[in-house]
Amino acid sequence: MALTQFPPLLSEDDLQKYKVPLKWRDRCAAYFALYQTCLFRQSANGSVDCHHDKHVWEECEIMDLNRRKAELKDVKEKLKAENDL
Repeated sequence: MALTQFPPLLSEDDLQKYKVPLKWRDRCAAYFALYQTCLFRQSANGSVDCHHDKHVWEECEIMDLNRRKAELKDVKEKLKAENDL
């Protein structure tokens, strides 16, 4: 499954409810929360497989990284164009 868009952002209450660490409170926090929930279920029942949830979360993180790189490139090009004037 290829991601094409980001999930809705989690509220502050949800971030605390799912105990999402500060460094993972980004556009992909919803997928991180799903992965953490799966890991919790896996610890209670060894037959649960969380590879798919982890893959979706990691894919979202890569997509977000690429989005941020593109934004940075646009900002740098804009600044360069302003300085060339």
